[in-house]
Amino acid sequence: MHDYVWIDADPSDRPFRGLAGRKNGPEYELARLKARARFYPGTQRGVTRMWHNAYGATYGSVAGAKENANGLAKNNKTGYQALFRNGSHQSCTRAWLKPTLLTDSLVRKNNFGQGIGKGFEIDVHGATGNPREAFVKISLAEKGGIGGSGLWEGTENGTRPTYENDDFKKFLKGNFVKK
Repeated sequence: MHDYVWIDADPSDRPFRGLAGRKNGPEYELARLKARARFYPGTQRGVTRMWHNAYGATYGSVAGAKENANGLAKNNKTGYQALFRNGSHQSCTRAWLKPTLLTDSLVRKNNFGQGIGKGFEIDVHGATGNPREAFVKISLAEKGGIGGSGLWEGTENGTRPTYENDDFKKFLKGNFVKK
């Protein structure tokens, strides 16, 4: 339930073009997405969700995940900590760049106010939006818990969905509030 999974998209261009024949190289190890799988009962079966996040893996954080006894994806030289063991959400998705908005020659409404103008306006003529969806294949990368055994801390201490301890159930019912 809280294991690490590989999340792979279309291998013809994700995590990068020219992947064929380079699956054992350092670029592939850096770019292929490995993330912790979490269970949310509010998400319907067959649907996955990942937040758009800036803390992607770097060569240093990938090395740190191997060197650190707890598997933390933290660069031991710089202290940078990635959210992912490998890759990032962009390993599977691609931003949509609206061609008509990537020019500064179109008439446009100002970003603030009601003015109409022409020329560059940030948030109007720049690449907008973040990647929305992708078809992916998910496969087990490694079992959760230190050394691949045991439950994750949140699961073990009863603060994760479907593993609620008595105190957490009281909290969910509002029983910690005195009237």
